[in-house]
Amino acid sequence: MDLFRKHSSITEAAICSFAFMLFAFFVQYEFPVNLISFVSLLLPAYFISRSLNNLQDLKKITGEIPSLKLFILFSITGIIGGLAFAAMYRWHLDAPLIPKSIQWFAAIAALVGCMEELVFRGYIQDSVKSSGTAISVTIGTLSHTAYKCCLFLSPMALMKTNIGFLAFWTIIAGLIYGTIRHYSKSIIPSLVGHALFDIWIYAEFVNAPWWVW
Repeated sequence: MDLFRKHSSITEAAICSFAFMLFAFFVQYEFPVNLISFVSLLLPAYFISRSLNNLQDLKKITGEIPSLKLFILFSITGIIGGLAFAAMYRWHLDAPLIPKSIQWFAAIAALVGCMEELVFRGYIQDSVKSSGTAISVTIGTLSHTAYKCCLFLSPMALMKTNIGFLAFWTIIAGLIYGTIRHYSKSIIPSLVGHALFDIWIYAEFVNAPWWVW
């Protein structure tokens, strides 16, 4: 029975991951092709809603705070990691390491990052945790990385990007934040780190870039 549940949860995680890949790949197309992206979201929406029957079930995604000291430690680690990755990425873009200003879009970027954490390290990673820490963290990381890469692999992408660079650092960050998510028992440390990363990267953006749907 336990083996069946493990296979079932991994299958559902794979289906959800593929659905998010379809969403990312087709979302920039014009109507009616972009309907593929929105229809594909129905599958993860079904799986996620099916697992959330009450407020207690929501803690499967958000986690809890069993130890305040560990929570603070992992939150500080998440914050430092988010700022470090942001500084490295701004250096890669030849942008100033410290943003000159923070515009309104930074708040939207942070919300997008928070949603990604809730989906990939909250729902997908947690849904396969019975398969073991290494497998669950890896699945959550690869799912998020595939989603990110599909945004830029789409023929509708308005700019070229180094997919190898994007995939490598998304995997590194994902493994770190997935581990933090697992051992902290809460989504908040990784969520805060991701939000800070997006705020630091998109601080000067006045309008949403093309890859933000």
